[in-house]
Parts: sequence; structure tokens; C-alpha cells
Amino acid sequence: MSALTPSILPRAACPDPVFPAAMAGGLLAAATPAEPESTTTTTVSSLGKDLLLDIFLRLPNLPALVRAALACRTWLGAVRSSPSFRRLFHALHPAPLLGIFLETDGICIPTFVPVRRFDPDVAVSLRRGDFFLTSLPAEGDASRGWLLDDCRGGRALLWNALHGSLAALNPMTWAVDSLPMPPVDFMAETRNFLGFHLLYSDEKPSSFRVVCICADASRVRAAVFSSETWDWAINPWVEIGGNNSLKCKTSTLVGDSVYWPCHGEAHMIRIDATTMDVTTVDLPSQAKVEWHNCKAGETKDGGLCIAHVSADFLLQVWTHSVDGDGIQSWIPHKAISLGAQVDRITEGFQGDLKVVQVRDGTAYLSRTMMTPSGLLCCWFFSLCLETMELDLLIQGRYDGRGYPYIMAWPPSLVGDEAPELEGSE
Repeated sequence: MSALTPSILPRAACPDPVFPAAMAGGLLAAATPAEPESTTTTTVSSLGKDLLLDIFLRLPNLPALVRAALACRTWLGAVRSSPSFRRLFHALHPAPLLGIFLETDGICIPTFVPVRRFDPDVAVSLRRGDFFLTSLPAEGDASRGWLLDDCRGGRALLWNALHGSLAALNPMTWAVDSLPMPPVDFMAETRNFLGFHLLYSDEKPSSFRVVCICADASRVRAAVFSSETWDWAINPWVEIGGNNSLKCKTSTLVGDSVYWPCHGEAHMIRIDATTMDVTTVDLPSQAKVEWHNCKAGETKDGGLCIAHVSADFLLQVWTHSVDGDGIQSWIPHKAISLGAQVDRITEGFQGDLKVVQVRDGTAYLSRTMMTPSGLLCCWFFSLCLETMELDLLIQGRYDGRGYPYIMAWPPSLVGDEAPELEGSE
């Protein structure tokens, strides 16, 4: 039998190497393999909740957080069970503006124009959503005549005056609720319908309320619909004094209150949608209301503010303050002359500058003009109330009535317990 090569000798036939005694504690110790230690595999799924939420705070925006939270049940549960995290994330990363719903004369349904179509995170949301509003009821010719009254909490509130229909539609989820109109006697006694407003809660996104405001010569009246009771609560008339100078679609919802500037005057009406208290709020002396030149709005932290633009395009902003004795006042925030910037963007065409909305610390403005050839053109801007930087969002041929659509927290990311997700790990 042939001899075995040393490389495959049995272990017993190979003598252990002999090292000098002086090396016993050095090289020998280094050459001898250490006993293996027990190890525990660490994965991203095993991160503690606090560390996980701290990592999530570093995500760039809300769409990125949605994708991350839906990756597994543990991550989703961490986001759902922490209202404080959601508030902090919103403060660091305000929900993105996805686009503008435009109302154009001669078009039977509002048109959506995206404003961040090249943002990959936003583009995914836009592709999956129902921004053509195809979910609206369309029996017979009921698809005609839909008007937009509010966009809030991810929902668009539309009503159809031709058919007496009201609907709340979420373009992101394709969910649509066909709502009952206010009672006939409520509408029949009204000389001046002022509009609808949509109220919602960040911590209870599955439910909402709708406020309908009407007025006559010297009084206002409100009806409130609740998605939980599916019924309207009718409130009594309230005297506001003087001649009614409230105009349709000039109001703003801030918190749980609706603010209506009084045309030609230096005050506005405040209607608390919870208590139905109606009060008069004086405006700064410089802020005389003339149609759409003055709007109440909300600062980045949800406080009340006023944005007023003069005929020479001077935009002034005041924030509302209440001292320890309950005395209310308006504090000048910032002022900026927009004439040169707007004229440069609109190439010198003449037209008034309107305050469309003030939401989450951003003022939305529009300028409309008729060209010599008879074309109606409009420019839609956004202005950050902190930096006072003006950005052009849309330029096109429409009449200037626009409603910013801001991405809301998905209901799946709000709650105490994570839902069962098929395929989650």
C-alpha cells in the first residue's frame, strides 16, 4: 500500500508542534484559537422602539415614512402608537403639497395640477391616486356641475348644486363618501349660502365633520354634519349686526373656527364650529377687506394669522396674540413688497394679486389677467411666511380659483394597534 501524504495523515499521526518555554505565553497563546463566544444576530427588526423612531425622524418626508412604516408590522406599530412622534415628525417635515385643484369655467369637474411631479416620493403617490376624481357619483349627467369647497385632511369636499349632492373624496385612497345635504328647511330659509368647510382630526383621520354656513341680512346660521352620527345638527340664527357683508368662498378654517372677513370693513366674523359661538374679531387698521385681498390663516405651529395684500402688492402678515388678561392683539410678523418679483414673473401683465389661502405657514397667492387677445391667464404662487420667498407653482389659463392639496397622514399610520397586514414580517 502506498504511503499517505502528510496532508492527509490522520490527526493522531501528526505530532503537536513544540515551542520553547519562553514562547508559551506569547506566540502560543496568539496561535491558539479562542473558544467561540455565543453571539446574537442583530437585525433592523430587533431595534428598540425609541431608536427606531429616532431613525425615522431622519427620513426626508412623509411619503418616505409611509413606505418605511409599511415594511413590517413592528415598524408600523411603533409609528401608530406614538402621537408625540407624529407631531415631531410633522414639525420637522411638513406634509408635502402634492398639487392644486383648479376650478375653471366651462369644465364640469375640478382639474388637478401636480406641482412636484419630478419628486420620486411624491410621484408614487400621484400615480396611485384618484386625482381625476373618477370616484365621484356619476349617475346620468351627475358628473356635471361639481364644485370644490375645501381640501383638508387628505379629503376633497365637493358639492353639486345642479343635483343637490355632497361628497367627501380621498384621492390617495380612492375612498368616497356620498353625504346628505343639509335639511331642505335649513336651505330654504337662507338667502345667502356662504359655503362648506371640512373639519378633521390628525389623531382620528377616519372621522370628519362638515360645516355649512348661511346668512341673511344681519344673521348667520350654521349646520354641522358628523360622519360618526351621519346626521346634521342645525343651530339657531345668530345676530351679527349691521348689513351682511360676508361673501361666498372668502372664509378660512383655522383650528375649529371659521373666519369670514367682512367686505369693506376692518373686522371679521369668527364661528366656533364646536360651541357655535359667533364673535367679531377686529383686524389691524391697515387690513381693510376688499374681496380676496385679505385672508385669515394658520402659522406653521397652527396659530391664527392674517395675510393682507395691498393694491401696490405690499404683503403684510400679522399673528394673533392673547395676553394674560385676555386682551387680544395683532402682532406685525413680516412685510414684503412683491411688485417687482410678480411683474418679472408675469412679464408685466396687469392684474390684481389675490390671497387664496394661508395654510401651515405658507401663503398661496394668485394673479389673473385677460390678454389683449381675450385669453384668461393666471399665475399661482406660494410664499413661505418665515423666509418670505416667493415660488411660482402654476402658470396657465384658468380663472384663479385654486385649492392646494396637501398630503395627509394615512389612517393606517394612526392608532394604538397595528392592523394585520398580509405579508408583513
